[in-house]
Amino acid sequence: MAEPATTPQALLLLANLGRPRRRVGAAAPYSEPVLPDPTVATAQLAEVADEPVAAADLVDLRRLQRAAVRVADAILAGDLPDCPEINDLAARSSARIELVVAGGELRRRLVWSDTSLAAALARRLVEELDALEPGRLRRCARPECELLFYDTTRSRTRRWHAEDPCGWRERQRVHRAR
Repeated sequence: MAEPATTPQALLLLANLGRPRRRVGAAAPYSEPVLPDPTVATAQLAEVADEPVAAADLVDLRRLQRAAVRVADAILAGDLPDCPEINDLAARSSARIELVVAGGELRRRLVWSDTSLAAALARRLVEELDALEPGRLRRCARPECELLFYDTTRSRTRRWHAEDPCGWRERQRVHRAR
């Protein structure tokens, strides 16, 4: 049995930042500014960053976000993405190797040092893109929605980024059209 696909959480979060979305119960979609200041950026990146965003991080984080959008768009178009921007930011991470005892055996472990939050996220993005199955990255099938998602279903038939609101709204629209 095949192992389920791992969701590229950082890629999806960065690529979906700034795209219009509709909160549950909201009458109209909204678009939030992309990483406008350290406080908002910390909240926007909370799922993938374990430290607060500093003002000095914003320029590189915005570069990384734009690069993630370009990579995701290229993959969705069936093209190979251009990676220099992500590689440039990830180059600010370095690793050292350590010898550890785990499970009664000697093992090697990489210990990463990142010079900035952008470097850490760029490194994570590289790791996610390396493991990505391009055919599983999709755009929500609901015409009003532009959000991206990663289909982790075995059958690869997921159509919406989320059941609520897009799944039920699309089924409701189709039902009303009958």
